[in-house]
Amino acid sequence: MTVRRRVIDDRGAGGVLAITIAAGTMAFSLLALSLFSVMPVKASANAAADSAAIAAAETASSRSTAQACDSAAEVATLNQATLLSCDVLGEEATVTVGRDIFATTYSVTARAAVPRPTHQTSGANGAIPLENLVAISYPGVRADPPVYLRPDAASALVHMLDAYHSQTGDYLPVDEGYRDLAGQQQAFDEYGWPRAAIPGTSNHGQAIAIDFVNPPVVRGAAQHAWLVENAAQFGFEPLTDPDEPWHWDYAG
Repeated sequence: MTVRRRVIDDRGAGGVLAITIAAGTMAFSLLALSLFSVMPVKASANAAADSAAIAAAETASSRSTAQACDSAAEVATLNQATLLSCDVLGEEATVTVGRDIFATTYSVTARAAVPRPTHQTSGANGAIPLENLVAISYPGVRADPPVYLRPDAASALVHMLDAYHSQTGDYLPVDEGYRDLAGQQQAFDEYGWPRAAIPGTSNHGQAIAIDFVNPPVVRGAAQHAWLVENAAQFGFEPLTDPDEPWHWDYAG
């Protein structure tokens, strides 16, 4: 009897062990299935975030910051993801996209920017050939004679003007850009130092300075307050010595 009980007990333990092993195997299989299902979705979400960020940055660089997030949303949708947030500063975009995994939204944040090329212009201060510069064509910018800037400064200015218009509905009045030696001499003769720099030493002669005039942007005005808060994002800094609220230089 004792031996039989032991045999029966052993068989019962073996059955429990078999069930335990089977349950463990099934649980492991389900876990493995879940992991192998989630991993491709996560990888796809990462790719969607990267693609959306690149699209936003390229749109901000080549077209408009106002259209950048629309481009990011389109690219996210094409990658079976949803654009959750989009923030564009200058030519840098930060986006977050999401994809649903087992009733849970998996989100990924990515950042991209289009590097600004460094343009070299030939010629000394005030003697840069106009063919090496870019004429700015934008509402509010003086058209006759045109306002010229170095290519990288021109691109940054257009993006800044675009941002100002999209946020306020108005246009900034740009009336001065590159100034050749003769133009700087005329300004120097009229205003003298320090209101006008000595010819050959002005940032206008380097094609990186702009004046917001006609009417002039003065301290305390809404335009000046916007520039103080936002211009640095586009690479511009104010002239403070001498203090000219309407004069801003592109520093990159």
